[in-house]
Amino acid sequence: RNCFMLEKQAMLKKWYDLESLKVILASSSPELYSFHINCGGKDVIGDRKTGYRYEDDTDLGGASNFFRSRSNWGFSSTGHFFDNRSTDSYLIENNASVLRGNITDLYKDARLSPLSLTYYGYCLRDGNYTVNLHFAEIMFTDDKTYRSLGRRVFDIYIQRKLVWKDFNIEDEAGGVGKGVVRTFKAVVTNSTLEIRLYWAGKGTLNIPDRGVYGPLISAISVVSDSKPPSEYGNSISAGTVVAIVAGIGFSIFLLLVVLRWKGCLRRKDTMGLGT
Repeated sequence: RNCFMLEKQAMLKKWYDLESLKVILASSSPELYSFHINCGGKDVIGDRKTGYRYEDDTDLGGASNFFRSRSNWGFSSTGHFFDNRSTDSYLIENNASVLRGNITDLYKDARLSPLSLTYYGYCLRDGNYTVNLHFAEIMFTDDKTYRSLGRRVFDIYIQRKLVWKDFNIEDEAGGVGKGVVRTFKAVVTNSTLEIRLYWAGKGTLNIPDRGVYGPLISAISVVSDSKPPSEYGNSISAGTVVAIVAGIGFSIFLLLVVLRWKGCLRRKDTMGLGT
């Protein structure tokens, strides 16, 4: 799919950023600067501060599955759960019963994989990026029952480089049902960013239920460290517009003064008298 069309679609969805929308519609650049995904959930505005719209990611997935969104990201999932379940479930939906405190909608759903889960960002401008990965352990409990004995451990790779070995959501968040964000830096050199979560066989397998092991993620936010065109000179500031209008107005006024001084603006009947 043409990256330019993907860019226009993504910018049209950013209802809160009208200036960027004006720039992108007038631009021929095929490059994007960000993507945001609500893994396993529907469209949601992440927080009021950034206004980022996290896109729907409710494709059912599968043992060998590749999905590409209508914007500039996609994911692949591999692996069957080892517990002989009749059906594999790769989405954890609306599991709000274990959530703690004032937690956002980003953490009420999640995507799960028994082996490997990889997200891709496409059509990105080459350069440095900030990658925010959102996690919340919503399949275990901390009530000292059998359901609290589960332990999830997986590795995190960004651009095929191991950035975190033996990541444990519950340990990093300080308990289950709590959201935690881990931030990483990445470099894009070929317009593509790859984020891979991989289960290396560690942690519990069938505790507290079958099919609850493997990497789990709630949301992804990727933003370029470079300012988009509307912020570094490809758009005209309000002050510049005012200055241009004032300059044009003054020029017209000066031209009228000169024409009147030379007699070009006198009425015809006046010009024919007194000679």
